[in-house]
Amino acid sequence: MNINPENNNDDPEDSSKIDAAVAAEKKRQEEELDMLRRNATRGLGNTDYEESEPRWGTARFNERTTLMLFVRGAPEPFVFDAGNIVELVIGRIDPDTGQSPDVDLENFSGMEKGVSRRHATIIRKDGSLNLVDAGSHNGTYLNGQRLIAHQPRVLRDGDDIRLGFLVLRVKFVRVPITS
Repeated sequence: MNINPENNNDDPEDSSKIDAAVAAEKKRQEEELDMLRRNATRGLGNTDYEESEPRWGTARFNERTTLMLFVRGAPEPFVFDAGNIVELVIGRIDPDTGQSPDVDLENFSGMEKGVSRRHATIIRKDGSLNLVDAGSHNGTYLNGQRLIAHQPRVLRDGDDIRLGFLVLRVKFVRVPITS
């Protein structure tokens, strides 16, 4: 093989250098392609469609549902019948007025963990429950995401609510129909 048109002798050493360079370039391209295959994200089409069960629990809350709020580390939950829920205030007792919220966290180290007297509210609306931060100083978090004050967010079965450093687990329990 003649790589230099001015030089007409077929030097086997030049030919082997060319073959080695071509082989090295081919290997580099194959390694690059392999790296792209391993690191590239595959397009999946419509990712809004979810074939399996939803990651979070249901948001449906009707007359046959009981709301249970479990304080992390406490043995007994707060229990509320669906028929009685319109608005539930979560916070601590106000020592000045003696006014106690529906979910009083005073006995769960609420003050030490940063729970305000009127920290948040659970509101029943359109077949679901909504959590609303009442403008609390230490914030209300739903599944780790801080809520914007006075903006409702839908609650789902299995959600975690954090008020300052106190955590509540939300559980919806279906009440069986009795005849």
